[in-house]
Amino acid sequence: MPKMQVYLPDDLYEQLKQTGSELNVSGILQDALTQRLAHIERLRLLREAVNGHEHELGRFSPEELDAQEALDMQSAVRPKAKRKRHSAA
Repeated sequence: MPKMQVYLPDDLYEQLKQTGSELNVSGILQDALTQRLAHIERLRLLREAVNGHEHELGRFSPEELDAQEALDMQSAVRPKAKRKRHSAA
């Protein structure tokens, strides 16, 4: 497996040292990079899809964008706030 050198700000490095050996830094960085690269790829594919649509059918109008935003807001999953449990004292 190839190795790569990573530079950290001094304060982050000091915080990391204080945790001892509890963290698998290599694994954390691999997971973070995997997620970021997947995000970048999704954005690239979305950009391609939008460009293809606009090339074929023309640019999205402000009305189309507003309508889609409204639909997106309706279908968005919103996490429910956690309720605090009160203990019977």
